[in-house]
Amino acid sequence: MTDHMEGYKEKIAALQEKGELSPDTLSLLTEMLGELVEMNRSNKALRRVILKGQSSSMSTRLREALYE
Repeated sequence: MTDHMEGYKEKIAALQEKGELSPDTLSLLTEMLGELVEMNRSNKALRRVILKGQSSSMSTRLREALYE
C-alpha cells in the first residue's frame, strides 16, 4: 500500500477516535479506501503486462521467419 493510502487510513482512524465520523460515513470511507487499494493493485498489474509486452517487440512468427 502506498504512503498516501496509509495516510488516509491514519486520518480516518484519527477522525473516528475523535467521534467526528458517523457510522455511515466511516462505512463509506472504508469502502472507498478498499476500492482505491484494489485499483492501485490492478494498475500495477497492468503496468507490468504493458512493460512485459514492450520488451519483446518482435513477434514469434517474425522471429521464426528470420531464423529460417
